[in-house]
Amino acid sequence: MKHASRLLSLLVLAAAFVVLAGSICQKSAPERKWDRGAFRPVPENIESYSLPSGVTVGTISSYEEQDWPSSFLPLYMAVSNSTSSDVQVTFPAGLVFGTSDSIYQYMILLQEYVFTVAASANLDTVVLSTYCCNEDLDEPDYEANYSIRGREWDKETQELLDLLAPKSLVTGDDNIDLLQEALFEITDYEGLTDSTKALLQELP
Repeated sequence: MKHASRLLSLLVLAAAFVVLAGSICQKSAPERKWDRGAFRPVPENIESYSLPSGVTVGTISSYEEQDWPSSFLPLYMAVSNSTSSDVQVTFPAGLVFGTSDSIYQYMILLQEYVFTVAASANLDTVVLSTYCCNEDLDEPDYEANYSIRGREWDKETQELLDLLAPKSLVTGDDNIDLLQEALFEITDYEGLTDSTKALLQELP
């Protein structure tokens, strides 16, 4: 009887391991389906994103009022909260923003951003530390109206996001240049280089 019980326990453990292994495999990011030099959100590589209940987004456009410490080309976003309580919002790393006009670059967050929308707030200002995904397209300006397109989910971009996840919010011109170059290596060139990876790992 004890032998049968021990055998049953081993079978249960083995089954649990198979389920866990399958779950881990399912979480692996897929290969990119967009071409180098032509990044865009495609169904195979984009995950949907939903705002918390009660929070709505108004205008998203270029933030041109002053320098921003963690992005050369940040986006300005207006948010509202129809509830009577403060709402915390998390924008995940990899969240993509785009316009209906194909002349403008797609923009992306390379690090998670958490902010709070006050109770009953109406069009409060949030500035997003975004980076450019298309080197040859126009930078965002006051005429470009952006919207949230979802979270980018591909193997190469995820490697970059994983490298940056444990880092402090990246600030400073040199470091911002490094992040932008790293992204362009993925979206417009031949992929993230070993030398760039090494520099990213040295970030605080």
